[in-house]
Amino acid sequence: MASARHDDLDDLDDLGELDAEPSFEIIVDEPVAKRPLNVKPLLIGLLVLVLGGGLGTGIYLFTAYDTRDLIGLLDIGESAPRLSLELPGRGEAGKAADPVRGSGGSLLTPPGAAGSGDMLRAVPDDTPPPGMAAAPEPNTPPPPPATASSPLPDGAAGAPPPVDPAAEALAKLEAAAAPPPPAAKVAAVDASGIPTQPSPRSAEKQPPGFDALAAYKGDVKPLLAAPVKELLRKSQLGELPYPGPDGRQPWQVYARPWSGPADKGKVAVVVVELGLDKAATEAAIAKLPPEVTLAFSPYAPSLDKWIKKARDFGHEVLIGLPVEMGAARDPGPYGLMSALSPEANLERLETVMSKATSYTGLVSLGGLYASSPQMAGTLAAIKEHGLLYLGDGAAPPDRAPPSAPITAVVDSDPFREAIDMRLNQVSVAARTKGRAIAVINPRPLSFIRLQGWLNDLGGQNLVLTPVSTVVQTPPAAGKS
Repeated sequence: MASARHDDLDDLDDLGELDAEPSFEIIVDEPVAKRPLNVKPLLIGLLVLVLGGGLGTGIYLFTAYDTRDLIGLLDIGESAPRLSLELPGRGEAGKAADPVRGSGGSLLTPPGAAGSGDMLRAVPDDTPPPGMAAAPEPNTPPPPPATASSPLPDGAAGAPPPVDPAAEALAKLEAAAAPPPPAAKVAAVDASGIPTQPSPRSAEKQPPGFDALAAYKGDVKPLLAAPVKELLRKSQLGELPYPGPDGRQPWQVYARPWSGPADKGKVAVVVVELGLDKAATEAAIAKLPPEVTLAFSPYAPSLDKWIKKARDFGHEVLIGLPVEMGAARDPGPYGLMSALSPEANLERLETVMSKATSYTGLVSLGGLYASSPQMAGTLAAIKEHGLLYLGDGAAPPDRAPPSAPITAVVDSDPFREAIDMRLNQVSVAARTKGRAIAVINPRPLSFIRLQGWLNDLGGQNLVLTPVSTVVQTPPAAGKS
């Protein structure tokens, strides 16, 4: 018998270890405890928002409202509204229960029928102005006088009507704060409780018209025949003014001749925006002195006919130059704008100049464009065409045309006192500086105040002149 070998056991153990299945370790995660929700920061933030909002609201109320407004806010739920509407068809029975709102009746009841109330009327304020008695309740007959044969109802003898303390306090505050109105402006109240409308103006109180202007009584001599062909050149836009071959300037050829006293202050008056309203234009031509200069709008039709008529009455003529005034005023399709290119503005300028002939120059009321860098080029183009210029703007002396600033637009506020005040400013400027220019719009009131002022110029040591006599020509190059 073969002896057992034990040296192979180690090999068998190694084979057993290879054939043995691997063991796995099972790991069980322990449950994590949930953290409780911390609501304390949320409550603190909410409390801060509430307190801050309440404090801000209180500060706003005390700074933005006065005492009467705060009283009205506090008493809004306790007092009845001071102005309410009454529905149609309210019956008399409901009025007895509530004299303001009423009750009963039908919405389809026609007004004026038996049993019907007032038709959707506004109840006026129960508090009368100081010094004025309270109006009786509309459509309520006066109570009969108390006599021995007509006793008062039970419980009503000597008992005053109920009074709301809050409403009474508010009424006293309003009556103390409000100034007493003039007696002449207190409106009368008719039977329905509604203030009566003022009567229409009588014929004597109607606003003045151009017919109220006094006719000019002086001599009227027409100006020389125009236009002069030598002072015109044809272009794609039409005929444009240019200096003549002999050096004559259009502004001098078309000007009104004037020879007056040299020891008096010169005043020039320019009426602008003519040609758009027929009555205003005819009144300016026929009823104002011929020394008054007339400026026509480039948007007016039949400009040549209007200009010829104005020159026949002796008036010197200008053309209005529309420019950019601001966001609230559109200068129109011919308006010069600072946002456009210089070439586009030059084309618009020549378009305006081609609309008519026989005028001495252009007038502009300033605005944004006058202070823009392009204004110097515009003035140089006006000089090249031989015209004068009235208004704001500056250019080098060698490029500036004959020009003058406007002293005042006298009716920028169309009221009598404002017009008279600015006319007086023009008078002061003419006496102190020797010359002044007043611009006026074609309005009846403006013409009436102007006529009265012109009649008094002699007493102020002033004289009315055409605008061509008050412009200043820049010195030539090399001269001071």
